[in-house]
Amino acid sequence: MSDGSTRATLTGVAELGFVDQVLDALQNLFTAAGELSLEDRTLFSLAVSEIATNIVTHGRCAGGAEVTVTADMSIDKEALSARFKDDAAPVTIALNEAELPDELAESGRGLAIAKMALDQLSHEVDEGHTWTLVRKRR
Repeated sequence: MSDGSTRATLTGVAELGFVDQVLDALQNLFTAAGELSLEDRTLFSLAVSEIATNIVTHGRCAGGAEVTVTADMSIDKEALSARFKDDAAPVTIALNEAELPDELAESGRGLAIAKMALDQLSHEVDEGHTWTLVRKRR
């Protein structure tokens, strides 16, 4: 792209196979972006995986219809970014309350981990959900 960014967009049904497709596309973006620190790659991949998996695990549509999700990911000279938009039934999520649970808890770590790995994590509710993830390059 002329602005020096590398981008990938995928749309699919919110199922575990889609998470794999997103992570594969992210690896291809890392390769295309060239020099990128291992820390940025690792922590951004972790955050993307956590949010995508949460969408797949918790997203529901009225009447049991499949949830459709679009992942738009980009890397430029300043940041790694991802935006996930789905058509799941709107649910309010208190991101500011996301904390790591007790070490013996079997779930509930995803949002807290993503928050720690990113410089920005936001969630908006409209006709579904929009998640925005940003990690500034180190």
